[in-house]
Amino acid sequence: MTKTTIADIRNNAFPALTIQKNTFVVWRNLDPYPHTAETAPDAAFYFNAGPLFPGETSSPVYFGETGKFDYVCRFHAEMAGSVNVVAEALQATGGHMDKMPGMHDGHHLEHFHGFVTGGRSGRRLFMSHTPVIADDRHRYQVILQGSLTEEKHIEIYDKLRQSNFADGQVQTFHDHISLVDIGSGKVTMLPEANMEYYPHPEAPETGEPLPGLDDKVPVRIDRVLHFHQFEPDTEYPEGLAYLVYGDLDDAFIDHFITRAPNFHSVAKLKARPEFWNEQTVAAGTAKVLVTSKHILDVSPKLLPRVAYVDNAFHLFWLPPAGTYSAQDPLIRRDGTKPIYDVVLADGKVSQIEIGRFIHFDIRLLNNRVVIT
Repeated sequence: MTKTTIADIRNNAFPALTIQKNTFVVWRNLDPYPHTAETAPDAAFYFNAGPLFPGETSSPVYFGETGKFDYVCRFHAEMAGSVNVVAEALQATGGHMDKMPGMHDGHHLEHFHGFVTGGRSGRRLFMSHTPVIADDRHRYQVILQGSLTEEKHIEIYDKLRQSNFADGQVQTFHDHISLVDIGSGKVTMLPEANMEYYPHPEAPETGEPLPGLDDKVPVRIDRVLHFHQFEPDTEYPEGLAYLVYGDLDDAFIDHFITRAPNFHSVAKLKARPEFWNEQTVAAGTAKVLVTSKHILDVSPKLLPRVAYVDNAFHLFWLPPAGTYSAQDPLIRRDGTKPIYDVVLADGKVSQIEIGRFIHFDIRLLNNRVVIT
């Protein structure tokens, strides 16, 4: 049976790995700075699992042949590791071994996906996929409504939401699945998820495993609220577009992603806006436009109309120094309340107020963004 091993990078060192043939390896960066995990360019078996920012998890690398495979970190010359692949069945060393359904059936879109998760109860979760434009398995904006299926898991999740943590960031990681199959309704059950909450007390950019929800948690997909694939030639809207979703108790916004360069942002609204009523909840999402904010692509001469670049490119092509600090564009720099006029799909004007900024990321959605 195909398996996966999670290899934790910590203290500027790779773990010693001995795995069985036909195993996937996923590297997880637990250090407070970036790493890569890659072989020499001329290696007989080449792979590049980086760059990995703090708290990030790599794409899986499949080891189908026995042997010793050496690799390094491009950013730290002293860091070197190896994967020792053996034929005998044994317990993997140096990493966490878990079953990994799928991937052996040739469906290249099956992959490990993370979702920013909100909702005050495990009986009604709202999950926003974390996209990666450089990887065709992640070039989708997906928002799901789901639920935990076991009472013991619901109790743990609800207790967290009722604590001082309240509506803080929770990430739900689903084992190797295809987003396309979720969007089409083919997949309605995620049998082996795990949850983390942020920030980790010792490393703010990383998550802390949620005991009791950290392994093989079944999650049911009750509804696909939004699904679209990114198109490299899509124009930016005349403002920042957001998708509003949730229920009558909790309303969230996701930045609507068109093409690269771009950013992913999730926030919880302080109160239910007047347009978010039973009718709009039933529709799944409502699209609004913050016309006072815009995305500008500052370097069209460099990569005109090119949306997809390799992972190594991301690390070095963040916004130019001084153009934009890496924080959510709806945070008021003057410290005033984050209240914004928004234009609805029918042209009417309403208003939203942000209660908590939950998630913001530009690293996985390329470069050259100035937000004004």
